[in-house]
Amino acid sequence: MRYAGLGVQLAVTILGGVLLGQWLDRRLGTEALFTILGAFIGFGATMYSLIRSLKESPGNSPGDKSK
Repeated sequence: MRYAGLGVQLAVTILGGVLLGQWLDRRLGTEALFTILGAFIGFGATMYSLIRSLKESPGNSPGDKSK
């Protein structure tokens, strides 16, 4: 149940990155450069957050057999 909101987090961060990228593209007159960068940065941020939380989760050490 701990990772139930991961899909929502992924969608929100990618959408936020895309919207910010579109705003920057309109402001700076570029085609889709910042929109694409925003999507990749949003996805990367979600993956970074997931990996960090998996490393910090209890019972995740190599010698732990309680799973």
